[in-house]
Amino acid sequence: MRILHLSHESLPDWRVEKAALTAVKYGHEVMFAGKLPGNYANTVFSKLYGIIWTAKARYGIPVYWGYVKKQVASIIKDARPDIVHAHNIFSAKMISEFNIPFVYDDHEYWSSHARLLNEIVSNSPPLDSEKNLPLLKKVQSFKRSIINNHLVHLWSKWEKEIVSLRPTITVSDPIAEELRKISKSEEIFVIPNFPLRSEVGGLTKPTLHPIISCTYAGGDGWNKEKYPNRNIDGLTDLFENDHNIGCLTVIGWSGPSSKNVKYTGYLNRNHMYSEMSKHSIGLLPWKRHWSHAFVNPNKTYEYAHAGLFVMCTDSFKAVAETLKGNCATFEDYSSLISELEFFQKNPEELYSKRIKLLGFAQQNLVWEKNEKKIIKAYQCCQ
Repeated sequence: MRILHLSHESLPDWRVEKAALTAVKYGHEVMFAGKLPGNYANTVFSKLYGIIWTAKARYGIPVYWGYVKKQVASIIKDARPDIVHAHNIFSAKMISEFNIPFVYDDHEYWSSHARLLNEIVSNSPPLDSEKNLPLLKKVQSFKRSIINNHLVHLWSKWEKEIVSLRPTITVSDPIAEELRKISKSEEIFVIPNFPLRSEVGGLTKPTLHPIISCTYAGGDGWNKEKYPNRNIDGLTDLFENDHNIGCLTVIGWSGPSSKNVKYTGYLNRNHMYSEMSKHSIGLLPWKRHWSHAFVNPNKTYEYAHAGLFVMCTDSFKAVAETLKGNCATFEDYSSLISELEFFQKNPEELYSKRIKLLGFAQQNLVWEKNEKKIIKAYQCCQ
């Protein structure tokens, strides 16, 4: 079977690639169509096709949507796929306008994501200008409000249509429950962003750290104004101050390191796991936000496989449920400090929890535990 992975984004995209690797494992040919990567070492896809997506196309504006549709039509004619694996709502809506079987892979839960984008714009100050500032504020605010209200309505409408029509894959049980409510569909498959067994199979058993250290992975929490659901404002200050909570290493950011806070810059996945394994605790410290009910960050499962104990904000219910209690949750940074101080005084207890979580991860938190659901979703199309 020929499977075309269709995306509005570029490679590398590890979820796209893992799904493609699963299909190859089951004897299928896989292709990719999306933004062409600048420097991508392709070892999975038999062919890569380029698509020029624009923001106006994603807004559903007919002339721009039609421009993308012409590109997709040409690709389908050349690729002749049996099934399209559509990643996120734009690709799913686009391919729904062709007479071809497809599966919708909902990476983001777009109804929620649209609400989040609306919140970001609502909380952003308008651009400064020397002339007519009060009027510009009103015009810009009104324009952003109109656009984002339109997107909330449009993307939610598209999502309901697609999930009602086609087999859908998503990343967490809470999202799946919401999608079942809006669509009445039973063809919804949960495939969390666990790592491949080949990624983590060679990691060594963690060692006891007499003095604990924490890590946070990902550059996604840097801009709290852009990502209010990923706000970690004040996190580094906790370690810079005189609390007895050890040190922090931030993986993925570049910045000036200090005695207690170190920045590694970008690391590839192998080096990321190597760096993680040097530490004791992996943090998911985003401050409470309503969207966390639908968020299931893959970094928590990478922490577990690297031999770290996971600590996360208590709004991440999907994470706590997935880890079956093998993690610690905290309400705010004050309670985080208290828990870190406890582990600093009880490194043996922390080590025991790390070993337990690692064993649980090796048995349960691997991509292969759920990959047959992808094949089942494909079969539902036939």
